[in-house]
Amino acid sequence: MQQRGDPAHGEIVFRRKDLACLKCHAIAGAGGLAGPDLVSIGASAPIDYLIESILLPNKAVKENYHSTIVATRDGRFYTGIKVRETNEQLVLRDAEDREVIIPVKAIEERSMGGSLMPEGLADSLTRAELVDLVRFLSELGKVGPYAVSKARLARRWQVLETTREAYHHLISTRIASVTTADSALLWTPAYSRVSGDLPLDALPRFMFGKPQGEQADVLGFARCQIDVSTGGAIKLILNSTTGLALWLDSEPVEIKSEITVSLLPGIHTLTFAVNLPQRHDSLRCEFDEAPGSTVRFSVVTGK
Repeated sequence: MQQRGDPAHGEIVFRRKDLACLKCHAIAGAGGLAGPDLVSIGASAPIDYLIESILLPNKAVKENYHSTIVATRDGRFYTGIKVRETNEQLVLRDAEDREVIIPVKAIEERSMGGSLMPEGLADSLTRAELVDLVRFLSELGKVGPYAVSKARLARRWQVLETTREAYHHLISTRIASVTTADSALLWTPAYSRVSGDLPLDALPRFMFGKPQGEQADVLGFARCQIDVSTGGAIKLILNSTTGLALWLDSEPVEIKSEITVSLLPGIHTLTFAVNLPQRHDSLRCEFDEAPGSTVRFSVVTGK
């Protein structure tokens, strides 16, 4: 299986929305927290284990990822991975990657369950797709194209969904209003590939009409965040400037292949508008300290 599978296609299978792998699993911190991070699973687990984990998820549950089943005095049931517990509260992470808070005094009974990964998840896969998926997982963490770079890359993104409300908001105001915290704008999670780039097909498409005879603008919107603990100058490195517009928080930024900005402590949002017909490269965004800068920051990960 390791020799026959296609890891590139296996990554496509892994990212499929119907499988929802990234809802529970992260790679290099980008994705859900209900399951273990898979960044090095290929270097630490044999092929047989990977196959069993997909086909028989309850056979070998990784330590600290057994679920806890809770029955409360009012007749409710909860299942999730224990995040933390105090004398007052038990916090579980459920299969939707949500934290559920249960008062300890409300618990009538609790027991250990199996994996949150459902049985039969691979039933929708062809044999070739399963082989490719396992091959992809088996490459994670090994030297080669599926080893995560040490570069500080945006891996966790949010993309703007093409809702009627979002269209109305952007048309009735201006494109730059995509940076506002308006309830009409629905942002959903998206994640870079292992290589660190966000494929353009992950961006929902907005079509904005023009006068007759002119081609409509087709745009997609994506945003990522950095958390600055000590202010200073940060260098932003893009793989390509073609078809991009950028705002830092709510301020427009001139697009260049390398951009230096000075940031105060706090979480900052970079919002990209991508002209999809113009751009052919995926979106890759790398961060580094500017020369001589004392800035301290981290790229926001998670879900």
